[in-house]
Amino acid sequence: MLANRILAPDWFVSRGPRLVQAAAMLALAAGIGLWGALLLAPRPAAAPPALASGPAPGQDTAPVSNWFGGGSARLRVAVVGLIASGKQGAALLSINGGPAQAYRVGQPLAQGVTLSAVLPHGVSIDQDGIVEDVSMPSLPMPPQGFVPVAPTSGPAPIQG
Repeated sequence: MLANRILAPDWFVSRGPRLVQAAAMLALAAGIGLWGALLLAPRPAAAPPALASGPAPGQDTAPVSNWFGGGSARLRVAVVGLIASGKQGAALLSINGGPAQAYRVGQPLAQGVTLSAVLPHGVSIDQDGIVEDVSMPSLPMPPQGFVPVAPTSGPAPIQG
C-alpha cells in the first residue's frame, strides 16, 4: 500500500491545494487583464499631416521622371457617355476606373492630359502631344418582341 502513495513534503500536503488554487487565480487574473487591455485599447488615430508620407516640399521629381520615360503616366480613359459633340462638346469619362465625371473640350483630365475633342462616336484625348481616340462602347440591341417582366409581390399602389 505504501508503493501506491506519492511521497510529498509535509508542508506541501497541508498547503499544496491552496498554493495551486492561488496560482490558478493569478493566471486567470493575468489572462483577463491581458485580454481586457487588448480588446478595450483605443484604435490608433491617423498620422498627423506632418508625418504623412509623400514627397517633401521643395522636391521636384519631374526632371528625374523625364529621364525614365517622360512626364505623365498613361491614363486609362473609358467613355461612359457623350453629352454633346463639336467644339463645345462634353463627355462623361471614367479615369483609371474611378467614378464618371463630366469634362468639356480643352479641360485637363490630369497633368499633361486634356480632352481635345468630343466626336459622335467617342472622344479624342491629348496625352503629352499624342492624340488618341477613345470610342464609346457599343450598347447591346434591345430585345425584339415582348419582354417578360418579373411578377410583383402585390398590386401596384394607385396614385391620384
